[in-house]
Amino acid sequence: MAISADLYRTFFGVGLYLSFSRAAKEIGVSQSAISQSIKQLEAELNIPLFVRTTKSVAFTPEGKELFDTVAKAFSILDNGVTQLQERVAQDFATLNLAATDTLCRHYLLPYFRKWESQVSDIGLNIINRPSPSCVELVLNKEAQLAVVNDYEGLKENPQLEVIPLATGQDVFVGGPNYRGAGFFDQGRLLNEPMLLLQQGTASRTFFDAVTHGACRKPRFELGSIDVLLDLVEINMGISMLPSIVVNKKITEGTVVKIDTDIPVPTRDIVLVRSRLVPQSEGASRFTEILKG
Repeated sequence: MAISADLYRTFFGVGLYLSFSRAAKEIGVSQSAISQSIKQLEAELNIPLFVRTTKSVAFTPEGKELFDTVAKAFSILDNGVTQLQERVAQDFATLNLAATDTLCRHYLLPYFRKWESQVSDIGLNIINRPSPSCVELVLNKEAQLAVVNDYEGLKENPQLEVIPLATGQDVFVGGPNYRGAGFFDQGRLLNEPMLLLQQGTASRTFFDAVTHGACRKPRFELGSIDVLLDLVEINMGISMLPSIVVNKKITEGTVVKIDTDIPVPTRDIVLVRSRLVPQSEGASRFTEILKG
Protein backbone atom coordinates (compact mmCIF):
# COMPACT_ATOMS: atom_id res chain seq x y z
CA MET A 1 0.00 0.00 0.00
CA ALA A 2 1.56 3.31 -1.15
CA ILE A 3 0.59 6.08 1.27
CA SER A 4 1.99 9.58 1.02
CA ALA A 5 4.84 10.31 3.40
CA ASP A 6 3.19 13.70 4.01
CA LEU A 7 0.23 11.93 5.62
CA TYR A 8 2.57 10.09 7.97
CA ARG A 9 4.39 13.35 8.77
CA THR A 10 1.07 14.96 9.64
CA PHE A 11 0.08 11.97 11.77
CA PHE A 12 3.47 12.12 13.50
CA GLY A 13 2.97 15.82 14.26
CA VAL A 14 -0.46 15.27 15.79
CA GLY A 15 0.88 12.33 17.79
CA LEU A 16 3.76 14.35 19.21
CA TYR A 17 1.48 16.97 20.71
CA LEU A 18 -1.84 15.05 20.88
CA SER A 19 -3.32 18.26 19.55
CA PHE A 20 -4.62 19.11 16.07
CA SER A 21 -4.23 22.85 16.66
CA ARG A 22 -0.65 22.55 17.98
CA ALA A 23 0.30 20.29 15.07
CA ALA A 24 -1.19 22.76 12.60
CA LYS A 25 0.83 25.59 14.14
CA GLU A 26 4.09 23.61 14.09
CA ILE A 27 3.62 22.32 10.54
CA GLY A 28 2.35 25.66 9.23
CA VAL A 29 -1.01 24.64 7.80
CA SER A 30 -4.63 25.09 8.84
CA GLN A 31 -6.26 22.91 11.47
CA SER A 32 -8.85 21.77 8.92
CA ALA A 33 -6.04 20.60 6.63
CA ILE A 34 -4.57 18.57 9.50
CA SER A 35 -7.98 17.05 10.24
CA GLN A 36 -8.53 16.13 6.59
CA SER A 37 -5.09 14.50 6.36
CA ILE A 38 -5.75 12.35 9.42
CA LYS A 39 -9.16 11.33 8.10
CA GLN A 40 -7.55 10.40 4.78
CA LEU A 41 -4.85 8.33 6.49
CA GLU A 42 -7.42 6.55 8.66
CA ALA A 43 -9.52 5.81 5.58
CA GLU A 44 -6.57 4.46 3.59
CA LEU A 45 -5.43 2.27 6.48
CA ASN A 46 -9.00 1.44 7.53
CA ILE A 47 -7.82 1.94 11.13
CA PRO A 48 -8.96 4.59 13.67
CA LEU A 49 -5.82 6.33 14.93
CA PHE A 50 -7.14 8.86 17.46
CA VAL A 51 -10.02 9.20 19.88
CA ARG A 52 -11.24 12.78 19.63
CA THR A 53 -13.41 14.76 22.03
CA THR A 54 -14.09 18.48 22.17
CA LYS A 55 -11.33 18.87 24.77
CA SER A 56 -8.75 16.15 24.11
CA VAL A 57 -7.03 13.89 21.60
CA ALA A 58 -5.73 10.43 22.53
CA PHE A 59 -4.27 7.50 20.62
CA THR A 60 -6.23 4.38 19.93
CA PRO A 61 -4.12 1.28 20.70
CA GLU A 62 -3.54 0.87 16.96
CA GLY A 63 -2.68 4.54 16.64
CA LYS A 64 -0.04 4.31 19.38
CA GLU A 65 1.49 1.27 17.70
CA LEU A 66 1.64 3.07 14.36
CA PHE A 67 3.05 6.20 16.01
CA ASP A 68 5.95 4.25 17.50
CA THR A 69 6.69 2.72 14.08
CA VAL A 70 6.49 6.06 12.26
CA ALA A 71 8.59 7.79 14.92
CA LYS A 72 11.32 5.17 14.53
CA ALA A 73 11.28 5.49 10.74
CA PHE A 74 11.50 9.29 10.71
CA SER A 75 14.14 9.17 13.45
CA ILE A 76 16.38 7.00 11.26
CA LEU A 77 15.95 9.41 8.33
CA ASP A 78 16.33 12.68 10.27
CA ASN A 79 19.22 11.43 12.40
CA GLY A 80 21.02 10.07 9.35
CA VAL A 81 20.78 13.38 7.51
CA THR A 82 21.99 15.37 10.54
CA GLN A 83 24.94 13.05 11.13
CA LEU A 84 25.87 13.03 7.44
CA GLN A 85 25.94 16.82 7.40
CA GLU A 86 28.16 16.87 10.51
CA ARG A 87 30.60 14.39 9.03
CA VAL A 88 30.82 16.19 5.68
CA ALA A 89 31.37 19.54 7.37
CA GLN A 90 33.60 18.03 10.09
CA ASP A 91 31.61 20.21 12.48
CA PHE A 92 30.70 18.04 15.46
CA ALA A 93 28.67 19.66 18.21
CA THR A 94 29.52 19.01 21.84
CA LEU A 95 27.16 16.42 23.34
CA ASN A 96 25.10 17.83 26.19
CA LEU A 97 24.18 14.95 28.51
CA ALA A 98 21.84 15.40 31.49
CA ALA A 99 22.10 12.84 34.28
CA THR A 100 21.60 12.60 38.02
CA ASP A 101 24.62 12.86 40.30
CA THR A 102 24.00 9.34 41.55
CA LEU A 103 23.85 7.73 38.11
CA CYS A 104 26.97 9.62 37.02
CA ARG A 105 28.91 8.31 39.98
CA HIS A 106 27.52 4.80 40.32
CA TYR A 107 26.41 3.82 36.79
CA LEU A 108 27.89 6.00 34.05
CA LEU A 109 31.60 6.13 34.97
CA PRO A 110 32.55 3.04 32.87
CA TYR A 111 30.70 4.52 29.89
CA PHE A 112 32.52 7.84 30.28
CA ARG A 113 35.78 5.89 30.13
CA LYS A 114 34.64 4.16 26.91
CA TRP A 115 33.63 7.52 25.44
CA GLU A 116 37.05 8.96 26.23
CA SER A 117 38.84 6.04 24.57
CA GLN A 118 36.58 5.78 21.52
CA VAL A 119 35.48 9.34 20.74
CA SER A 120 38.18 11.98 20.49
CA ASP A 121 36.51 14.51 18.18
CA ILE A 122 33.38 15.38 20.18
CA GLY A 123 33.22 17.05 23.57
CA LEU A 124 30.97 15.83 26.38
CA ASN A 125 29.20 18.34 28.62
CA ILE A 126 27.53 16.71 31.63
CA ILE A 127 24.66 18.51 33.39
CA ASN A 128 23.67 17.13 36.81
CA ARG A 129 20.05 17.52 37.87
CA PRO A 130 17.30 15.36 39.45
CA SER A 131 15.62 13.01 36.99
CA PRO A 132 12.53 15.16 36.16
CA SER A 133 14.75 18.23 35.63
CA CYS A 134 17.04 16.23 33.32
CA VAL A 135 14.03 15.32 31.21
CA GLU A 136 12.93 18.96 31.10
CA LEU A 137 16.36 19.86 29.73
CA VAL A 138 15.79 17.40 26.88
CA LEU A 139 12.29 18.76 26.21
CA ASN A 140 13.66 22.32 26.21
CA LYS A 141 16.47 21.31 23.79
CA GLU A 142 19.14 22.20 26.35
CA ALA A 143 20.37 18.59 26.47
CA GLN A 144 20.40 16.01 23.70
CA LEU A 145 20.24 12.98 25.98
CA ALA A 146 19.32 12.24 29.58
CA VAL A 147 20.12 9.20 31.71
CA VAL A 148 17.64 9.02 34.57
CA ASN A 149 15.64 6.75 36.81
CA ASP A 150 12.28 5.92 35.26
CA TYR A 151 9.30 7.54 36.96
CA GLU A 152 5.54 7.56 36.56
CA GLY A 153 4.35 9.15 33.33
CA LEU A 154 7.76 9.38 31.67
CA LYS A 155 7.12 6.70 29.05
CA GLU A 156 3.67 8.13 28.25
CA ASN A 157 5.07 11.38 26.81
CA PRO A 158 4.90 10.96 22.99
CA GLN A 159 7.58 13.63 22.48
CA LEU A 160 10.16 11.38 24.14
CA GLU A 161 11.85 8.15 23.20
CA VAL A 162 12.63 6.22 26.40
CA ILE A 163 15.14 3.36 26.11
CA PRO A 164 15.62 0.97 29.08
CA LEU A 165 19.30 0.48 29.97
CA ALA A 166 19.32 -1.48 33.23
CA THR A 167 17.01 -2.58 36.02
CA GLY A 168 17.72 -1.48 39.57
CA GLN A 169 16.45 -2.46 43.00
CA ASP A 170 16.08 -0.08 45.95
CA VAL A 171 16.59 -1.40 49.49
CA PHE A 172 16.09 -0.08 53.00
CA VAL A 173 19.33 0.37 54.92
CA GLY A 174 20.45 1.59 58.32
CA GLY A 175 23.75 2.07 60.12
CA PRO A 176 25.73 -0.56 62.07
CA ASN A 177 23.50 0.00 65.11
CA TYR A 178 20.70 -1.77 63.24
CA ARG A 179 22.64 -5.02 62.94
CA GLY A 180 20.61 -7.75 64.59
CA ALA A 181 17.57 -5.49 64.99
CA GLY A 182 15.29 -8.08 63.41
CA PHE A 183 12.27 -7.68 61.18
CA PHE A 184 10.62 -4.30 60.55
CA ASP A 185 7.03 -4.07 59.41
CA GLN A 186 6.02 -0.77 57.85
CA GLY A 187 4.75 0.71 61.10
CA ARG A 188 7.95 -0.06 63.00
CA LEU A 189 10.19 1.05 60.15
CA LEU A 190 8.50 4.41 59.61
CA ASN A 191 8.69 5.15 63.33
CA GLU A 192 12.47 5.17 62.98
CA PRO A 193 14.25 8.39 61.91
CA MET A 194 13.78 8.48 58.11
CA LEU A 195 16.40 10.03 55.82
CA LEU A 196 14.91 11.00 52.45
CA LEU A 197 15.61 12.94 49.30
CA GLN A 198 13.77 16.21 48.82
CA GLN A 199 10.30 16.45 47.33
CA GLY A 200 10.28 16.63 43.52
CA THR A 201 13.02 14.07 42.92
CA ALA A 202 12.11 10.81 41.17
CA SER A 203 13.50 8.75 44.06
CA ARG A 204 11.43 10.64 46.66
CA THR A 205 8.29 10.24 44.56
CA PHE A 206 9.08 6.53 44.27
CA PHE A 207 9.57 6.22 48.06
CA ASP A 208 6.26 7.98 48.73
CA ALA A 209 4.51 5.61 46.31
CA VAL A 210 6.10 2.54 47.92
CA THR A 211 5.06 3.65 51.43
CA HIS A 212 1.71 5.12 50.27
CA GLY A 213 2.70 8.53 51.63
CA ALA A 214 2.82 7.24 55.21
CA CYS A 215 6.05 9.07 56.12
CA ARG A 216 4.90 12.63 56.63
CA LYS A 217 7.77 13.99 58.72
CA PRO A 218 11.20 12.61 57.79
CA ARG A 219 14.12 13.42 60.10
CA PHE A 220 16.29 14.72 57.23
CA GLU A 221 15.50 15.75 53.65
CA LEU A 222 18.49 16.31 51.38
CA GLY A 223 19.35 16.79 47.72
CA SER A 224 22.10 14.17 47.54
CA ILE A 225 21.88 10.38 47.81
CA ASP A 226 25.56 10.20 48.68
CA VAL A 227 25.04 12.49 51.68
CA LEU A 228 22.05 10.37 52.72
CA LEU A 229 24.35 7.35 52.67
CA ASP A 230 26.88 9.22 54.82
CA LEU A 231 24.14 9.91 57.39
CA VAL A 232 23.06 6.26 57.34
CA GLU A 233 26.64 5.17 58.00
CA ILE A 234 26.84 7.30 61.16
CA ASN A 235 23.57 5.82 62.50
CA MET A 236 21.36 8.85 61.91
CA GLY A 237 18.45 6.75 60.67
CA ILE A 238 17.06 4.60 57.86
CA SER A 239 16.89 5.37 54.15
CA MET A 240 15.72 3.64 50.97
CA LEU A 241 18.59 3.73 48.49
CA PRO A 242 19.48 2.09 45.16
CA SER A 243 21.37 -1.18 45.50
CA ILE A 244 24.06 0.09 43.10
CA VAL A 245 24.84 2.74 45.72
CA VAL A 246 24.79 0.58 48.85
CA ASN A 247 25.88 -2.94 47.84
CA LYS A 248 29.56 -2.29 48.49
CA LYS A 249 28.79 -0.69 51.86
CA ILE A 250 26.60 -3.64 52.84
CA THR A 251 29.41 -6.06 51.95
CA GLU A 252 31.88 -3.98 53.96
CA GLY A 253 29.49 -3.91 56.92
CA THR A 254 29.29 -0.12 57.24
CA VAL A 255 25.55 -0.21 56.50
CA VAL A 256 22.95 -2.90 57.17
CA LYS A 257 20.12 -4.03 54.94
CA ILE A 258 16.81 -3.75 56.80
CA ASP A 259 14.54 -6.79 56.63
CA THR A 260 11.02 -5.48 56.00
CA ASP A 261 7.67 -6.53 54.54
CA ILE A 262 7.36 -3.38 52.41
CA PRO A 263 7.33 -4.52 48.76
CA VAL A 264 9.73 -2.43 46.67
CA PRO A 265 9.31 -2.84 42.89
CA THR A 266 12.31 -2.68 40.60
CA ARG A 267 12.71 0.40 38.44
CA ASP A 268 14.59 1.04 35.25
CA ILE A 269 17.53 3.25 34.47
CA VAL A 270 16.60 4.75 31.11
CA LEU A 271 18.01 6.84 28.29
CA VAL A 272 15.73 9.67 27.21
CA ARG A 273 15.91 11.57 23.94
CA SER A 274 13.56 13.93 22.11
CA ARG A 275 11.61 12.91 19.04
CA LEU A 276 11.49 16.59 18.05
CA VAL A 277 15.24 16.96 17.55
CA PRO A 278 17.41 14.89 15.16
CA GLN A 279 20.20 13.17 17.04
CA SER A 280 23.72 14.44 16.44
CA GLU A 281 26.70 12.22 15.70
CA GLY A 282 27.74 12.56 19.37
CA ALA A 283 24.30 11.56 20.67
CA SER A 284 24.24 8.57 18.33
CA ARG A 285 27.70 7.39 19.36
CA PHE A 286 27.04 7.78 23.09
CA THR A 287 23.76 5.88 22.68
CA GLU A 288 25.61 3.02 21.01
CA ILE A 289 28.18 2.96 23.84
CA LEU A 290 25.37 2.72 26.40
CA LYS A 291 23.50 0.01 24.51
CA GLY A 292 26.66 -1.94 23.64
